[in-house]
Amino acid sequence: MNEATVERQNHDQHQNTITNDQWAAERTRTESFKLSTGDTAKIFSHEPNYVQSKGIIIDFHGSGFVHLHNDHDTYFCKRIGIATQYTVLDFDYPLAPEHPFPAALNACDELVQHVQAHYADYCAAKPQRLILIGHSAGGNLVVGTQLRALKRAQPVATLAILDYPALDLDTDPDDKSYPAGAVISAAQAKRFNRFYRQNEPLGNPEVSPVLASVSALVGFPKTVIHTADHDTLAAEAELFGQHLLLAHTSVTMHRYLNSLHGFTVSLTGAYQASFDDLVQQIQQLI
Repeated sequence: MNEATVERQNHDQHQNTITNDQWAAERTRTESFKLSTGDTAKIFSHEPNYVQSKGIIIDFHGSGFVHLHNDHDTYFCKRIGIATQYTVLDFDYPLAPEHPFPAALNACDELVQHVQAHYADYCAAKPQRLILIGHSAGGNLVVGTQLRALKRAQPVATLAILDYPALDLDTDPDDKSYPAGAVISAAQAKRFNRFYRQNEPLGNPEVSPVLASVSALVGFPKTVIHTADHDTLAAEAELFGQHLLLAHTSVTMHRYLNSLHGFTVSLTGAYQASFDDLVQQIQQLI
């Protein structure tokens, strides 16, 4: 063994090993969040590993208020967290029909208030930036949390992102338009509505945010709305955006072509364009 080889081996023996945790692009953990009902809901946390977090994103997955959190939800949260360098709290809220309205909204509202009150426990960045992202049913829940914050005269989020949101549960699904390829049938929409609202009467903006009055929307956070051209829910989402404009809210709306409901998370249609636009909107926050 020559002298150079010995030198290299001695050097290698004094090097600290880089661990798998250090190699990872994010730090992840699962937290049990105690609800006022006494039940618990899971928070799947994704935190940047190499740099300080720039803010907090709370993500409410889609589900028709019924379907379980899945790998596509996790993958979206990983992607958006890494792309923006934000801490992402992926919330597994209570589902219907076992937990009908207002269980999911109550849980999401409690989480948003908790994060606002304990922001530093999740992110050290200043100024505080809190972004709410909701996909489909999750977009409904984002709006509901902000309507409640406004009613309580409490701070709202920095940015609300409504991704193909379900915002009109009052209109009979048979009376909605179904573009070619629409993935939610009228029968399925009726089932979702029945499971979620159960005995809740029509006319409640916390169930159907398109019913919120303009005065109730004054002070709503800056909002981004993404819709798909082959989605039954596009019209109601864009109508809500118009209501926000009347309330003097800053709104960006984009309808993506050749796309179906769920495209941003299910990785179909113009999902990459939608994702890139979301990242840009978040990065532009001061």
